[in-house]
Amino acid sequence: MQQDWPSAKTVFAVMGMILAGTGSVYGLDRTESWRHHIQPRVPFILDAAVASTSGTERLDVRTASEHIESIRNVLNPAITDLVGLFDVSRQAIYKWLSGDSTPEPDKLNRIVELSRIADAFQAAGVSRAGALIKMKTFAGRSLMDLIQSGENRSEHVTALISEAKAMEASYKQSGLATSKSKPSSDWQSSISIPGSSESV
Repeated sequence: MQQDWPSAKTVFAVMGMILAGTGSVYGLDRTESWRHHIQPRVPFILDAAVASTSGTERLDVRTASEHIESIRNVLNPAITDLVGLFDVSRQAIYKWLSGDSTPEPDKLNRIVELSRIADAFQAAGVSRAGALIKMKTFAGRSLMDLIQSGENRSEHVTALISEAKAMEASYKQSGLATSKSKPSSDWQSSISIPGSSESV
């Protein structure tokens, strides 16, 4: 019985750590103070994000691969667009998607930023978000251009979402959504809008 005592103490200590944890508490309101201790040890991205419905903070624990998948699902960019935006090779994008490598911090910041934009479009119910982020809306530049140059601000995203909702409301009010007539080209102008690809 005396010989089993040290092993019993070890078992109790291990069980105590499993059941009670290590005693460390990490508050969500103070992620900036402890993230640099934890981030190198975990495979996901620790970041506080504002939840869209309640306005409270939640911890964003998606991996870089999950962020990119979210971007691709909502914004539907071509791999070539991501290559240009993140200034990497196609192979790097595929390695990030497979989890074989992790993006450098500056590239990771852009990935998370674009993923949050995708989250905002999805939460707002915007259906053609991929087309919106490529529109040259802001002094001849698109939202993708702004992200690439590091100039993106939340008001740009808000403006695009508002515009998309206004266009959707106008479309519904016009009756075109429920029209059974065949589409025609009568509405097209003989003078093309600069930058448009339509031919008359």
